[in-house]
Amino acid sequence: MKRILLSGLALLAVLLSAQAWANCVNLNGRSYCSEDGGIALVQRGQAMCGKGECVIDEFGNVLCSPYPGGGVVRANGVTYAGPGACLLSRDGNPYCAKQPRGSCQQDADGNVRCDGGWVREKAERPERCR
Repeated sequence: MKRILLSGLALLAVLLSAQAWANCVNLNGRSYCSEDGGIALVQRGQAMCGKGECVIDEFGNVLCSPYPGGGVVRANGVTYAGPGACLLSRDGNPYCAKQPRGSCQQDADGNVRCDGGWVREKAERPERCR
């Protein structure tokens, strides 16, 4: 029993440490990490760090939410962002939760409800990681 408990604790420690490294990339032997809630990625040979979720558009441009933990969604060739998760409704309109790290849902009738209401702002290009 003690061995099983210790094995379980070791596995938990590995999983938690992997979570802490989820926002990092390695480029030329150097690690680059984004802030908490952000995304780190390599694009065109450079490490880019976004404050929130990021997407790469059809032209290869990286666009990110300017909010830690915020979401992004593409609609009609434009990338929109918000403090919370974003979704594209069935009618093609983008919605992002106003509440930081909040969520949006669409019901069977097509109505969208977001935590704290909704917002849509243009996403931003991320900064190079330091």
